[in-house]
Amino acid sequence: MTTWLKCHYGFADYRPAFDRFEEMFNAMQGPRDMMMISTGLPGETTVYLSLPNQKLAVAYSGFEEVQLADLPTEATLLIGHEDAFQEHFRFPRRD
Repeated sequence: MTTWLKCHYGFADYRPAFDRFEEMFNAMQGPRDMMMISTGLPGETTVYLSLPNQKLAVAYSGFEEVQLADLPTEATLLIGHEDAFQEHFRFPRRD
């Protein structure tokens, strides 16, 4: 069962989490149910992770588990499969 996590970064750099997630994603040969997305603008960034196994969450200190119903409807895909992303989210609208 897929586990979702989130962490609010504000102005902090989420690059270490990005690098860790990218390494894990590649090592696992890019599972379709694994993705990293973000919402917000610089200074208000929240990062969400979808992991295929809850045991993998220990690699992401500072992240908290969230329910599917609490996920945003619009987000930016950082790592993952675009078709899997589009099953749950849409890209942010640009006005």
